[in-house]
Amino acid sequence: MTISIHPNEQIAIAVGDQAPDFTLFDIHNQPHQLSTALRSGPVVLVFYRGDWCGWCQLQTAQLAQAYDKFLDAGVSLWAISPQQQETNQQFSEKREIPYPILADNNLAVIDEWGLRHELNPDQENIPYPTTYVINEDGSIHWRHLGGSKEDRPTTEEILAALP
Repeated sequence: MTISIHPNEQIAIAVGDQAPDFTLFDIHNQPHQLSTALRSGPVVLVFYRGDWCGWCQLQTAQLAQAYDKFLDAGVSLWAISPQQQETNQQFSEKREIPYPILADNNLAVIDEWGLRHELNPDQENIPYPTTYVINEDGSIHWRHLGGSKEDRPTTEEILAALP
């Protein structure tokens, strides 16, 4: 029996850890600070590779279709991309994404959360596809640390993981 360990398992923010606070900007240049959002309820963070990734396109579309379920549960849903705001804006408008897409084009948050993909030199400036559910107290309630581009939780799995 072989046990596969994710290459970032030891450095990625884990369940039970406190989520590092950050402020990133959305496609309208509006700031989104994690600690401020948590005052209103849990937050779901979805780190994705970029608008060019077919799996990212699929996941963001599925989350957009279920966005009202997140709102009904009192949860904020944010996507974090390593791309520029302009690219995120085009993607958001084309795909009709109702939730904020935040630009982390210098990878500061991606690095702080331990999610940079470093095994493939062609993909060194993207995060592993990772989803977090964060409790109001800032602790990580649930995490799916994707090991490959297609390794993502379903919308149903994320909704079932809400506190």
